[in-house]
Amino acid sequence: MYKTKSTWEQFEDLVKRILEVNNFFIQVHSPRGDSGFDFLGLFGNDRWAIEVKYYRTARARPSLIKAAAARVANNGLLGGTQRGMLVVSSVLPAELRLVLEEKFSITFVDRTDLRNYASVSPDLAEELDALLEADPDYVRELSVRHEAPWFKGRLINEREAPPSDTKGSELCNRLKETKRGKQAWSDYEKLCIDVLKYLFPNDLQGWHPQKRTDDGVSRYDFVCRVRPMTEFWSFLVEHLNSRYIIFEFKNYVGKIKQGQVLTTEKYLLERGLRKVAIILTRAGADKNAFKMMQGAMREHGKLMIVVDDEILCRMLHMKERGEDPTDCLFELTDDFLLSLPR
Repeated sequence: MYKTKSTWEQFEDLVKRILEVNNFFIQVHSPRGDSGFDFLGLFGNDRWAIEVKYYRTARARPSLIKAAAARVANNGLLGGTQRGMLVVSSVLPAELRLVLEEKFSITFVDRTDLRNYASVSPDLAEELDALLEADPDYVRELSVRHEAPWFKGRLINEREAPPSDTKGSELCNRLKETKRGKQAWSDYEKLCIDVLKYLFPNDLQGWHPQKRTDDGVSRYDFVCRVRPMTEFWSFLVEHLNSRYIIFEFKNYVGKIKQGQVLTTEKYLLERGLRKVAIILTRAGADKNAFKMMQGAMREHGKLMIVVDDEILCRMLHMKERGEDPTDCLFELTDDFLLSLPR
């Protein structure tokens, strides 16, 4: 079956074509990801390290932008480039851009810049507007094309870039080293708290512990108040009417079963504006547990998302690279709701 490209892949491809119509020669760079950058750009006599970041939220999140910028600068130097560019799908306020350019000595291109550069090709501009779901009034405000900022970029080796974030990798390694089962339940719980506070430092507040006994083990789960700062958290508040969210930590050796899901569901309260739970567990959920989660959503509007070790490490590496880990939660939720049976 044919599978369409994900939104971030479409955005990355579109950025490549927009740069090419603005006289860049673009090559896909290898390596990419943690130790590299997306594109090697040639413009005049300069080699550019170019990284592209797609965010579902239009408002720039400075902590993520800074993490991505540090990697562009450091990996660009290692890759032998003279200049660096970070292209983001969000909007960078002018004052934030000035601070970032001074700190990282690279060029920043946001959705406003990108729309102006795409205006040389009506087809590219229309494709970008559709992909980013641009408001018509916003498009009309961009009728005058600005001078491209890459002509004014500093050499990335003019100043030493701040070190790249490595905390995500450290937490992922701690997760892999934590044993599964009752004896390590407390260690797993403490690790999960560290992980969540690293991933979502500004999205959740409160962190209210609730003591309970499960399978003879006393442990704590946490209830947090949601701040709707991104598309995912806004979706929970506005469409699921869940101002609060429960985090459950289940350090089981194997997959969780329907009994564990039923226990979690009892803690979700419609009148308490608490209709969403994220279950962190080592190996995911079995088929019957998944069916029970589907039934809870279909019949009572209660959403439960299971995050196993693999997904958790993926989110930690996303945060490290300056990507938004809530985008991963959005995709998990989107896939779950799209597959919901009648």
